Amino acid sequence: MSGDDTAEAEGGVFTRFFREHYDDVRRYALRRLGPDQADDVAAETFSVAWRRFDRVPRKEPLPWLYGVARNITRARSREMRRRGGLSLPHPDGGLHDPGAPDPTGAVADRESALQVLERLSDTDRELIMLLAWEGLEIQEAARVLGCSTPTARVRLYRARRRIERLMDHPPPKRAPEPVTVPRLAARPVLKEKS
Repeated sequence: MSGDDTAEAEGGVFTRFFREHYDDVRRYALRRLGPDQADDVAAETFSVAWRRFDRVPRKEPLPWLYGVARNITRARSREMRRRGGLSLPHPDGGLHDPGAPDPTGAVADRESALQVLERLSDTDRELIMLLAWEGLEIQEAARVLGCSTPTARVRLYRARRRIERLMDHPPPKRAPEPVTVPRLAARPVLKEKS
């Protein structure tokens, strides 16, 4: 087989790999950064996968891909925070139909859960999202986070306890700050000459 044939065969394998996992990686990014960033994060993730394709585990590549996407997402989150544009995660992956009815109670519960999630450490939040949103097993989530399975189990236990405490004691609602309008100096009234 010539060099061109080998490159073409590898390209075909990568194309299948890309098609099989692109949607999962895009949803991962969508849930964390929203629709504006999801395609870019997915593209950057697969660019890294292409360059390091020999290192991608063939049996279970998703944890590896999520690990790469996590690093890219964290870098983008830091940049967005610096610019003041970071929002809460998007658990529905931005796929909610805006025209569909949304029960008020479910919205309130969702917002409450997102606020609690936001109050967790970055690592605990990521672990919870990998398990709940991405459907990974604890061993796979540990690989994404770069830690051992026992360490991930301990983190999960602690995160669950923290979530329970936060749900029992939500942060106090801040009263809106009063708006102050600067007073303008009175302008002298000028009389017109007749």
